[in-house]
Amino acid sequence: MSKTASRRWIYAGSVVAFVVVVAVIIVTALVLHDRNSQNIADADVPAAATPVLEPAVSDGEAPAVDDDLEQVASDPDLGTLSGHVTDIATGEEVWSTRADRMLVPASATKLTTAAAALSTLPADQRLSTRVLPGETEGQIVIQGEGDITLERTDGSGFFTDPAALDDLGAQVAEALGEAGITEVSEIVVDDSVRAGDLFNSDWSSEDIGAGNVASLNSVMLDAGRIDPTDSYSPRSTEPAQDVASGLAEAIGFPDADVSVSEEKVSTAADAEELGEVQSAPLSTRVRDMLLHSDNLLAEAIGREIAEAAGEPTTFEGATTATLDILGDAGLDVSKAKLNDNSGMSEKNRLSARILDGIIAAAASKDELRGILDGLPVANGSGTLLDRYSADSGADAGAGWVRAKTGTLDGVNSLAGTVTTEQGRALSFAFLSNGSDMDAGRAALDRLAAALRTAD
Repeated sequence: MSKTASRRWIYAGSVVAFVVVVAVIIVTALVLHDRNSQNIADADVPAAATPVLEPAVSDGEAPAVDDDLEQVASDPDLGTLSGHVTDIATGEEVWSTRADRMLVPASATKLTTAAAALSTLPADQRLSTRVLPGETEGQIVIQGEGDITLERTDGSGFFTDPAALDDLGAQVAEALGEAGITEVSEIVVDDSVRAGDLFNSDWSSEDIGAGNVASLNSVMLDAGRIDPTDSYSPRSTEPAQDVASGLAEAIGFPDADVSVSEEKVSTAADAEELGEVQSAPLSTRVRDMLLHSDNLLAEAIGREIAEAAGEPTTFEGATTATLDILGDAGLDVSKAKLNDNSGMSEKNRLSARILDGIIAAAASKDELRGILDGLPVANGSGTLLDRYSADSGADAGAGWVRAKTGTLDGVNSLAGTVTTEQGRALSFAFLSNGSDMDAGRAALDRLAAALRTAD
């Protein structure tokens, strides 16, 4: 991709795309605002949004938000703030502060992963998990392409439309019966598709029990969650072995030995596949990554990016490929730094201008539209479900703000879209470092809500 084409990729505006973005935000807001008082009769309300779409043209001045934001942005609870706001219809910068300052982005990092993936990989790309007979009698081998979203049984999983281990087990059991195989004594997970460290050196092992991370094996159940009904469930310390043990149960050989091999595992000569399942498409997995801010799913998608770019499928290969793709697309990432694709690393450095550039691009480029689809809704879904409540001081943004969140010790971030009361759609990115976690998060919410009410 040429630099010229790349800049059009990032900055090209589209009135049609703008109308779509406004419509999505407005309908979502009207449906989800005050979600505790929803009823069936409210279904007719979105029709009233039609007049609000009239400003969806590139004519006219962008909203003046300086006065509205300056007071809120000076809140000491924000610590050091990097901020950038863009008028989606025109591409015009409408407000900024330290927009090029490189700060720790926390989970807003996932926006870079989403943008790199959606702009280079097929939206319908799926990952297969296969089972084949091993080289030795009684052995079977699980070969994974990197799907960490497997569910144990149909309908029990955390993610959207995942492959089910019991489905895979049923296929394998049937194939074993047809082949006359009556004993399985060993199940090996071939983990050779993974390269380098499986656990980032910047992460803390305490975050496994805290439900944030686990070793990034080539096949996992619910991204390692012990309880798939809980987003913040503690993660497994042996996620690949859990898959092997689950398969052993599913095929009726619960006492089979299970192991994981970092090296390529030989399979029987001319062996026929015993079973195969496939993940949800990339577009669905990216949405889940953003909506739930799932760190391991971000890292797994990062490996897909690395492989497609011809980089090693390591943490370094994935982050290098991600930044290269964004740079080729016209974003100035020369001073940016990524040590992981999830934002768990405190060594990551991004600016508000970079993150806002991604959001603005998603509003005008079809292949990136999935980023907007995956953004949590203020007081409505995902990591914003419990924010922007009536007593938060930011309730004006409830239903209208859609944004990716980020939180680490002393770090808060928020990047997404909002429609002003005058009907202008804005993209924004705010990074706050050196702030109290709770107070800083609340201050960022008030900052985004101030955009909603800007004159």
